[in-house]
Amino acid sequence: MPETGFVDVKIFPQRLLKPETVEKLLNSIYALEGIVRVLVHGPSIPDRVYYGPARGTEVKHSDRRRIRVRGEEVELRVKVGELIVGILPEALEDNMEKIDEILREVLPCPYKLFIGAFTKKDITISDYLKYGLNFEDKIDPRIIGMADPSSRVKDTVINIK
Repeated sequence: MPETGFVDVKIFPQRLLKPETVEKLLNSIYALEGIVRVLVHGPSIPDRVYYGPARGTEVKHSDRRRIRVRGEEVELRVKVGELIVGILPEALEDNMEKIDEILREVLPCPYKLFIGAFTKKDITISDYLKYGLNFEDKIDPRIIGMADPSSRVKDTVINIK
């Protein structure tokens, strides 16, 4: 089984973040050593109206746009309300101070930091439903525990190397 041992740090700003702020924050966090993955959570920004009389109409929301993270363009599909940063245990102590400093510089609002286990790190039944048997060595270990059997990975998980 692939090694997925890392500690989660949850960043919880007291406001939803603008795309410019998210871009600065992600680039600053990814510049640190020992970062395994960063997950962004928040309410969805749909590209189309999915129900009601305006069904199928395009939604032109100013916050649904492309941002550049580590030189790669990523479409931001959520209003970011929290981030979960996976950090290797040996880099946790050094990075906590750096992350706190980055947050004070970049965020326009107060925030809270939590350390713990906020994501699944072991293989789940959903992973087997999504990828089948003996998939452990065929996928990136950073996406283990994040499978939704009914979604397309390209729509929900973006690997930034």
